[in-house]
Amino acid sequence: MIRFIKFIFGLAVLLGLCLGAMNVYFHTAYPIANKVRDAANTQMQSKGVRPLTDDEIPTTFRDAIIATEDRRFENDPGIDVVGIARSIVVDIQKDGYVEGGSTITQQLIDNTLLSKQKTLHRKILQVLYAIGVYDTMSKPDVFALYTNVIYFGHGAYGLYNASETYFGRSPAQCNASELTMLAGLPNAPSAYDPFTNLTLARQRQRLVLENMVDAGYLTNAKADEIYQEPIHLVE
Repeated sequence: MIRFIKFIFGLAVLLGLCLGAMNVYFHTAYPIANKVRDAANTQMQSKGVRPLTDDEIPTTFRDAIIATEDRRFENDPGIDVVGIARSIVVDIQKDGYVEGGSTITQQLIDNTLLSKQKTLHRKILQVLYAIGVYDTMSKPDVFALYTNVIYFGHGAYGLYNASETYFGRSPAQCNASELTMLAGLPNAPSAYDPFTNLTLARQRQRLVLENMVDAGYLTNAKADEIYQEPIHLVE
C-alpha cells in the first residue's frame, strides 16, 4: 500500500512538473516570435541596417551559413538535440559552460533578446524561445531576420551593410568567393577581418567552402573554383 501511495505521489509530481512546463511554454515561449521581430526591427533601425527579404539573400550565402552554422536548420524544431547533447558532454569535460550547441534560431534569439552572459538559466530560456519561434515563424523568416541582425565587423550589422562595407556593393553584385568570405565573418569578426588580416579571413573562407562540400552543396572542384575567384575589397 505504501509503495502504491509513493507511486501515485511520484506520478502526481511528474504531472505537475509537465503541466508547469507547458504553462511556461505557452505563456512565455509561444508568443516570442513577435518579440523577436520587434527587437530585430528596433536593432536594425538603430544600427542603420538595410534589411534584406528572404528572396534577396543570395543562395550561395544561405548555403554557406547553413553548412557552417546549422546543417539541420531546414528540419530542426528550433533546437538541435544532437548539438545540445554534444555541448553538455563538452561542458562536463571542461567543468564549466563552454559549448553552446546553438542553432541559427537560437543565435537569432541571442542577437535580439538575451544577454551574452553564459548561464544555465539563459540557455534554458534560449531553448524555450527557439521552440516558440519554430512554432510561429517560417524558416525563411527566421533566416532573413538572422541575416539582417548578425554582426560582421567594422560596425556592419546585416548582410547588406557588410557587403557594402567590405566590397562597396550589394550582396547581389558580389561573386561567390566574396559571399563565402562574408559567411565566415560572424563567428569572429575581429579575428577574420579581411581589412586587417586577409590571410585569416581566407583561411576561414576555405573552412566555409569545405563545410559546403561536406554538406553536399558543392563539389570539391566547384569549391576550388570559387576560392580562386577574385575578391575586391574596398580600398
